[in-house]
Amino acid sequence: MTRTPTPKEPGRFMKFDPTVSTGTIIQTLVFIIGVATAYGGYREDQVKQDGRIAMVEALADKDRDSTRESLKKIEGQVADLAKSNQDIKESLAILRGRAAEPGSRK
Repeated sequence: MTRTPTPKEPGRFMKFDPTVSTGTIIQTLVFIIGVATAYGGYREDQVKQDGRIAMVEALADKDRDSTRESLKKIEGQVADLAKSNQDIKESLAILRGRAAEPGSRK
């Protein structure tokens, strides 16, 4: 028999009942199944995320290699342009020298 708390007994509004009933068992099973389902979903998402990360890393490596090749081509072109520019400067200096010679046409 449970007692109804009287106003003189503050803090005793709830009383623990140690008996195990069908409801307690069902609640425990539902909690365990819920935790297991949540963990399974978490692991599945983690595996998917790992796959996505691996794919992104592979694409990044491919892009990095492509960028390196492009930079090498650009560096080669810049070197060719610098050589051409130097050749033009030398040719211009030769032409100026010839123009400054006495007896040359102006």
